[in-house]
Amino acid sequence: MKKIQSSIICGLVVLFVIQTTVKAQYVLTEADQQYTLYNYNKAIDLYQRAYQKKATIHAAERLAECYKNQHNYTQAEHWYAIAAAMPGSNAQNALYYAQALQSNTKYAEAKVQYSKYSAGNTAVTEQQKNIWLRSCDSAMYWIKAPTEITINNEKGLNSAQSDWGVAKNKNNVIFASDRNIVGKDRQTGSRPFLKFDVAKTPNKNVYGWTGNGYLRLYSQDGSDSITAVPIKAAAAYHIGPASFTADGGTMYFTLTKILKDAVYEKVKGAKDKLATVNVEIYSSTSANGAEWSAPTPFQYNNAKEYSLGDPFITADGKRLYFASDMPGGKGGMDLYVSEKTTGNEWSTPVNLKEINTEGNERSPALDENHNFYFSTDGRVGMGGLDIYSATIKDGKISEPKNLRYPTNSPQDDFAFNKITKYTGYLSSNRVGGLGDDDIYSFTLPTPKKISYVDPVLLNKEIVIENIYYDFDKWNIRPDAAVELDKLVGVLKENPTIWIILGSHTDSRGNDAYNQRLSQNRAESAVEYIINRGRDKNRITAKGYGETRLLNRCSNGVKCSIAEHQLNRRTEFTIVKQ
Repeated sequence: MKKIQSSIICGLVVLFVIQTTVKAQYVLTEADQQYTLYNYNKAIDLYQRAYQKKATIHAAERLAECYKNQHNYTQAEHWYAIAAAMPGSNAQNALYYAQALQSNTKYAEAKVQYSKYSAGNTAVTEQQKNIWLRSCDSAMYWIKAPTEITINNEKGLNSAQSDWGVAKNKNNVIFASDRNIVGKDRQTGSRPFLKFDVAKTPNKNVYGWTGNGYLRLYSQDGSDSITAVPIKAAAAYHIGPASFTADGGTMYFTLTKILKDAVYEKVKGAKDKLATVNVEIYSSTSANGAEWSAPTPFQYNNAKEYSLGDPFITADGKRLYFASDMPGGKGGMDLYVSEKTTGNEWSTPVNLKEINTEGNERSPALDENHNFYFSTDGRVGMGGLDIYSATIKDGKISEPKNLRYPTNSPQDDFAFNKITKYTGYLSSNRVGGLGDDDIYSFTLPTPKKISYVDPVLLNKEIVIENIYYDFDKWNIRPDAAVELDKLVGVLKENPTIWIILGSHTDSRGNDAYNQRLSQNRAESAVEYIINRGRDKNRITAKGYGETRLLNRCSNGVKCSIAEHQLNRRTEFTIVKQ
């Protein structure tokens, strides 16, 4: 009898295991279907249920990726840690784990994972490895030495969802949001594209990627009231962000809609054939800012092949900057510019190759002083997208520079747009916000004119920020020229002062070599200033090499890149008033 009971129990256990395995496999298959359709909100729930039934590396990896795409870095870190430690784990998991750690301000741990991934992957170049490690070092240094800028969360604009991409149209603040509108006027439409199957179009109210509504444009006037911008695009899903000409009469914006001749293809993991809907750029005109014309497509749209988004139109309406993953770019999303021709057409888009990287570039903007702002994840940064600036003048683009902390954070920072000389807006999904992406205002410090007749400043070294040289070179780059022009102005405003312009190196390299290099760089800077009309007798070049280090990083001392950077500087000292 006991043998019979044992057999029955054993059979029941086997049957239970089989049923559990089959059910787990069914849930996993359904999760893969939702994942393929970018319905990450539903996919997360299904993958979690599948993982509870059977802890597979596939479920762990997919959970990590879903959370990463939703910018939930805490959960992404958790699941990438699990996936990276499981037998048979893909080497890419170590990279994604490092990126998640970086986005969570765990820079020391991120460096370990970046080094581990680089050591096991021969395809990683030394340059790419250095970017990863320098990013972590720089971020730690920047957090300790924040720039002078005031940043505030605009709680009157933000919601519990995603709000970003501010533009100013006369007295109205215009921005994109995926907040849900309740009631009969609920609208349908931060992610770049949709994917849907031939049997079922996407939900008209909820975007599966985020579980929120679709992007729409909203406006806030002088009051606290926020209203939807009336765009005649009933068949659209996402609408926004937008950019306006100075007169407020023309608006360029991003829009997604399902094409009648969309191309459906079989994709692994999907039951039916799928079509991908890329974003496009459209424009509308208005005589009063209240009624907008039916959208007109930008002539280089090609939603079947690639995306065009993040439009920025210059004040005069003659140049359109945008982001695109069209063929021929350097990386993922690249920045382009197109100029309006005499026939009111648009010229062939030109790739901004001096700015673009193998990563992604987003949200271009240009101010009245030729300062060009954009975001990228392909350069040294704090994590995710970092905001950079460069100058574009007479067709020349200067070396981009990171705007550092607190303009940037370990998460995504983008859509930097100056409204006045010292104020503007940026967007970020940094920790502490109200929703996913939030809108922040910023105020730059007003330049303080230094009175050089003040005896306190005599014989004191004053560092000139953002003077950079190419490796082993001493010619003046365009970005350095901008800073040296400020010193030319100082000498003009204070005609009685004499200065010594000093150049310093870090301790790496031969001492004598560093001495010669710093002297050449100082002389090059002095020559630049003299050529701008300043008296050569009032300015002296002095190269100090590595003789005046600001920290412990002398010969033989192991230091971070950020610590060495602190010693590489150019400064001037007033020696006579």
